[in-house]
Amino acid sequence: MITPFYTHLDNSERPCAVLVNRGWMPWDLMDYKSDRNNSVTKVQGILYRGDAKTKYSKPNQPGLNSYTSVYPEEIATISQLPNEEAKTFMLKAIDFDPAARTPMPDVPAPEDISTFGISSERHEAYESLWNAFTYFGVVANTAFWLYL
Repeated sequence: MITPFYTHLDNSERPCAVLVNRGWMPWDLMDYKSDRNNSVTKVQGILYRGDAKTKYSKPNQPGLNSYTSVYPEEIATISQLPNEEAKTFMLKAIDFDPAARTPMPDVPAPEDISTFGISSERHEAYESLWNAFTYFGVVANTAFWLYL
């Protein structure tokens, strides 16, 4: 759930904002508007440049309202934000108060963003496996050429 956080007016009196990634909402609650009655919102988080673009990333399809990745430059253009900051980085909301966790949208806590999906032990096992495959390939290739 990406929302603009309006900060100031530029020289042409256009509103400028920083995009805020407020977390993930389930698809069945997409049209739920829980913050419409709030006039003041406090947001705490970290600045980041959006999701990493790789050759495996699926492109977003704004015409179909289908987004698979968070890219601030695309979202700022669609939101018609005039300031360059909105196209460069965004704020990822973080729940710093464990006693008052936000139920929806699902906002990560500091320990969630410092936990990696692959443990160091699992990574070491992958490394050992691929090293063994590499050495086996070298030995098999050498044996093959010596046999010829």
